Amino acid sequence: MRPEITRNVLAAAGIALVACVWFTLLPAGQAVAQTYSCGDPSSGHCYGVASWQEKPQYFGAYADIQQAPMSCPSGCGGFVDDEIWLTDSQTADCLSNGFGQCWVEAGYFFTDGSGGKQFFWADSRPRTSSTFNLHILGGADPDGVTDHFMLLKDGRGAAGIFQVWVYNDSQSTLYNGTSTSNTMSGDRVIIGQELAGTKNASAGTANFTRNIWAVQSLGPEYVFWYNRQIDQGSVTSANPPFASWTIDPANPPPPEGGQFTTHCCQ
Repeated sequence: MRPEITRNVLAAAGIALVACVWFTLLPAGQAVAQTYSCGDPSSGHCYGVASWQEKPQYFGAYADIQQAPMSCPSGCGGFVDDEIWLTDSQTADCLSNGFGQCWVEAGYFFTDGSGGKQFFWADSRPRTSSTFNLHILGGADPDGVTDHFMLLKDGRGAAGIFQVWVYNDSQSTLYNGTSTSNTMSGDRVIIGQELAGTKNASAGTANFTRNIWAVQSLGPEYVFWYNRQIDQGSVTSANPPFASWTIDPANPPPPEGGQFTTHCCQ
């Protein structure tokens, strides 16, 4: 789940392409294999994301991420996910940790041949050993109501602590993870979809709303003090995954921070 984000210069070209359309006739019931080149589980991934790198420091990030149907059947070669990241690509110890950056992330994914979607969180720390750690929180709920994802630097005690929460409205489902020995300084927030592998993954439409970021660390008052995103940031859509803004964050809420949408892989 490494956030290897690159700027999508193709979309910036603003060129509308009109071409002949070829239709392939297939017998009824015959499936068409969906193929793509998105590396393997550990590298070379494709992204449909929005990212912001406009503030000196982001202390945390939050999004409501709609649960979408997903699949990555046996042989897909990787995974597909919807998630949120808080990253550091400037601190010296992060640049030298083997990944070239630090991050904390949370979301849900479907991995090669697994039985269903799972909630997860992971971190990449400013260390040269035990750098990347993936934590499976549990199976995604069938009714899809667990849709709140929060990452937040914890300022209540020792340095280098980030808290991760995944929960539903009533908090009857509440997952918590803690990233330790992580002295990163968040300089970028990313939301969207990550795709790894070569074929046959799928993900229905997922909406990302209430896109907000923390203006200070978690304190003893136990409050997520925030501002909403007010612009579209930098959008990458590798096609697949497909991603775009369907409600501009510049619009007055609701929803706070606009609505960003992903799907895969057709």
